[in-house]
Amino acid sequence: MKMKYILAGGLFMSFSLVSCLDDAFLDRMPIDKEVESTVFTNYDNFKMYAWSLYKKQISGYKSRPHTGDESDMMYWAQSPNGISLVNNRLDASNVSADMWSFSFIRDVNIMLDNIDGTSMTDKEKEHWRGVGYFFRAWAYFDLMRNFGELPWIEHVVKTDDTDLLYGKKDSRELVANNILANLLYAEEHINPDGDGNNTINPNVVRALISRFGLFEGTWRKYHGAVDGVDGNKYLEASVKASQNLMDQNLGLMADYDAVFNSPSLEGESSILLYKEYLEYDTKKAHNLTNDTREYQFLMEGTKRLVENYLCADGKPVSTSKVYKGDNTVYDEFENRDYRLYYTICPPYEVKLSADRTSWEYTDNPQDRKFMDLMNGLTGGATEKKHFPLFNGPTTYTGKVPNLEAVKVGGLPTRAGYYFYRYYNNYPGAEYRENQGTDAPIFRMGEVLVNHAEAMFELGRFDQSVADQTINKLRVRANVPAMKVNEIGSDFDTYRDADVDPVLWEIRRERCSELIGSGFRFDDIKRWKKGEYLSLQPVGVKINNIEDYNNEALANSLYNGAEQPRYKNCVTYIEKPNPGWEDKCYLYPIPLKQTILNPNLAQNPGWGN
Repeated sequence: MKMKYILAGGLFMSFSLVSCLDDAFLDRMPIDKEVESTVFTNYDNFKMYAWSLYKKQISGYKSRPHTGDESDMMYWAQSPNGISLVNNRLDASNVSADMWSFSFIRDVNIMLDNIDGTSMTDKEKEHWRGVGYFFRAWAYFDLMRNFGELPWIEHVVKTDDTDLLYGKKDSRELVANNILANLLYAEEHINPDGDGNNTINPNVVRALISRFGLFEGTWRKYHGAVDGVDGNKYLEASVKASQNLMDQNLGLMADYDAVFNSPSLEGESSILLYKEYLEYDTKKAHNLTNDTREYQFLMEGTKRLVENYLCADGKPVSTSKVYKGDNTVYDEFENRDYRLYYTICPPYEVKLSADRTSWEYTDNPQDRKFMDLMNGLTGGATEKKHFPLFNGPTTYTGKVPNLEAVKVGGLPTRAGYYFYRYYNNYPGAEYRENQGTDAPIFRMGEVLVNHAEAMFELGRFDQSVADQTINKLRVRANVPAMKVNEIGSDFDTYRDADVDPVLWEIRRERCSELIGSGFRFDDIKRWKKGEYLSLQPVGVKINNIEDYNNEALANSLYNGAEQPRYKNCVTYIEKPNPGWEDKCYLYPIPLKQTILNPNLAQNPGWGN
């Protein structure tokens, strides 16, 4: 039965609200029938219930925000085979049943089904209906990104609703249209100030419309119209929502690193919604920063990610006059977009004591150049990305890159590009489940790149749009403004020839701004560029292998097959990449669900 998962678990509300009732009362009261009518009575009841929806849907740093970026041509995680859908080739028999779950949607529908029977005013009812619609739309968007067509469930499913229990999937157009309709209602009816600081308000809804509209609009452009409906209405919705936010002059945080590594994001106008954490509180803290500092959780960038960032003259590495090449890693990082320095640890080397608890500079001035740069960018604040890096409470990493095959002490990397986006030294950083830095959920940096891309896809991207969006991001990246009329076919000789030169630069900006936040795999899917996932990920180039005299390192160098410019780069993946298959644009529905409900058709290419 495809909807069986909705019925499991009983009434969600009971876990938090009936615990205060004594046993005698529970004996007299049919919990599954009466709790809703007695609990959902006024505004504050709904507010209390909504906190559970926030907690479930907004995972923040507890769930690894970089999930979704792994192992395309830009990013790699310590699981040596990257995105399992591609490299391990999931199928219907082993895809996680948790991915195909409607339990959260059921939780939302419980709230929605109980709004009309309350004594609230019409305005209060509209507010909570808007909040419910927002959460339901967000959850459906997550499901649709993975599975495409879905059953659309408006109300709590009863055990005798056999048409739903054994029904077919609804069309993607019905689901997408309902998502958009729910979000537009929420934008209009949710209280302007939400329910207080850092709660769902119309601006948060607009940020989700910006995200969803871009995704669905571009999906339909590159994969084809759905039920005869192209993507323009979704792109238009994205543009309208983004423009509304941009017109409010919400600004950007001046410090890009602080977006991801701040003890508090409260009061930051450009952070539209965030998840708050408290240090040294295992229930309200996270361990992401600690994981970033430990080898078993290591995240790394690829050479393509490093190449993605522009140079200080606003040109890509293929045509820049200030790019010094990759003969050494020091050369490679010279004169680059500052977001690179905050994302991939720049190279440095120091001399460590035997126990690695103290250090001193080497005699080579080059070894400290990026140390001085980064310590200057952070104002010398030791709680930020201060060099040399710690990889434990008191021990330093003496060298970056510190290749695993020839490690000299400290945190080693497999291929050289240490992804340290979430590295900091704020309280709790060195202990698991004790970090209190807040996690951005919706922010203006994303809205700006959403708007730029959607405007291009609608044929309306020009210099004025670039100035409103990309060029605002480039100020804090220390990169010159984009000049649209200078971007031609020869602007980047490494460009995918199938992508318009201006669109390529917009996509570059999106990657530079958002990498490590979980968007990349979804971007590749909606662009219908799955072939990127078949490319061999590579790391730093070793031009002087004789200096290492290391057989393990020599055996790990890429031979340049099919990608000659990466010859002698350190490779990542031991297991051969099976190559991209178009069926992977959607996940398979778990086999258990299609067996329980024979009317639930499997996604294309995944069998019956």
